[in-house]
Amino acid sequence: MVSSVESMVATHNMEGYETERATFSWDDIYKETDWDAPGELNIGHETVDRHATDRERVALYQVGVDDELTKTTFWELSARSSQFANVLEELGVEQGDRVFSYMPRIPEHYVALIGTLKHGAVWGGVNERFGPDGVSYRLNDCDATVLVTTTDNRETVGAALEDAPSVEHVLTVDRGGGAPPQDTTFNTALDAASTEYDAVQTHGEDDALLYYTSGTTGPAKGVLHKQRWIAGVAATQKFAVDLQPGDLYWSTADLGWLTGPINTLGAWFWGASLFTYEGEFDPEAWAGLLDDYPITILFSVPTAYRTLRENESVLADVDIDLRHALSIGEPLSGGVVEWGQQKLGVTILDTYGQTETGNMIINNYPTMDLRPGSMGKPLPGIEAEIVDPETGSVLDPGETGEVAQRGDYPCFFAEYWEKPEKTERCFIEGTEGEWYLSGDLAYKDEAGYFWFEGRADDVILSSGYRIGPFEVESSLGEHEGVAEAAVVPKPHPERGNVVKAHIVPSNDVTPSEDLKEDIKGHVKRTLAAHEYPREIEFRNTLPKTVTGKIRRTELREEQQE
Repeated sequence: MVSSVESMVATHNMEGYETERATFSWDDIYKETDWDAPGELNIGHETVDRHATDRERVALYQVGVDDELTKTTFWELSARSSQFANVLEELGVEQGDRVFSYMPRIPEHYVALIGTLKHGAVWGGVNERFGPDGVSYRLNDCDATVLVTTTDNRETVGAALEDAPSVEHVLTVDRGGGAPPQDTTFNTALDAASTEYDAVQTHGEDDALLYYTSGTTGPAKGVLHKQRWIAGVAATQKFAVDLQPGDLYWSTADLGWLTGPINTLGAWFWGASLFTYEGEFDPEAWAGLLDDYPITILFSVPTAYRTLRENESVLADVDIDLRHALSIGEPLSGGVVEWGQQKLGVTILDTYGQTETGNMIINNYPTMDLRPGSMGKPLPGIEAEIVDPETGSVLDPGETGEVAQRGDYPCFFAEYWEKPEKTERCFIEGTEGEWYLSGDLAYKDEAGYFWFEGRADDVILSSGYRIGPFEVESSLGEHEGVAEAAVVPKPHPERGNVVKAHIVPSNDVTPSEDLKEDIKGHVKRTLAAHEYPREIEFRNTLPKTVTGKIRRTELREEQQE
């Protein structure tokens, strides 16, 4: 059984936000490494090998779809990932070559991740929800050399490889039925390889990770991160996640998206134990896992928390051991935060980041006063502001602009893969220096808290007003008849646009005209009169990306038809 940690700790890693910002230095993170970072820095070594001297220390608790628990110690992970690195070497994979994965949350996935980084190759992942076209696009765009997958996914992979000629080797985990003869069978090959392997002495500026954006605003772009990336994610895990000895950390993220490596490798940098579940999200299954295992930190997405709230009866008899819960992906409404305090016993801390920022770089912290609905404040060591996207000038508190950062912190991306012009267009030179523009609109209040308003493309212009969708969606979400909501502009002959809300009703609620009027009245009372949805459409589901983000682009296009 998994050992538990005390539900309360006497101290936190960040005692005071302003004090930490004033005294923080990235050198303090680099000093925690085994090697002379950032000059000598290998993520695989620093997250696993340096913790492998204790043969009992567990790196990964993995629960399969059959509910069986598999435990992997740091010592076992170190040895197995060394075998994977040796297999890459035998296959002729060189430092800097791209190794991609397309597989579920199983131990072999984590072995391949660490082994690739130890070998000095570049790791990337593709989420299993992508079909052949999505897989082949990513593999072909970066000339990937190796793909790691499972027999369950081999048919999709086979179709993808027809348009990805650069892939020379497929390493396949046999989950029944046998791997194709042209593949390298994962566990068979590793069993025959040596467990001895010295991690390549890479530099902090050497390539390490290549992950693609979700592609909701155009073709997906490959985002390249360097070995120094690990210092940035280690800082977030220390201060925002507040990792403590004995924590059991369930990050529900998949290694097919950058959030997976962020939380996995960030936690392992500090030697923490990670928990993962192979299956897809299901409220009842997740409640059972929280009951069966003493998980102290839960990191998930707003959709999961909203769905748990909608099905909160599954938590009725669950013994919850959480110290912290965090959220990423989309803004978290104040109502969900309050629900978490009541039902989960913790404050769900909202976080903000992008594939380009490589990490959650604006966060709410356990020891900081919380303002529900706020993104929080920048991570120590990161300078972020709200700027005018036309001039690069820093805006006053309360003014809406783009979230921007200085690109001088370790986890900030190096470039869009072989797209220098796209990379250059992300930056603007202002009167106070160069800023990276995120494309996300927000404002900062007088106390320095950031408040998300939406993607620049999502803002609704109606009768001269600029209306951010998040504030309206948050208000809608607090109505008892609303499970989920998304608002988009609908063309109007007099107002230019009006706010239209697409609503998934709560369980046991019957959609009606009276319900529409009641919802409109609720928004009028909680927000300004010009922000309420003048049109409401009830739907069974909302269109979403594979990461669970609402596809407002699709909803906007429907209004043009």
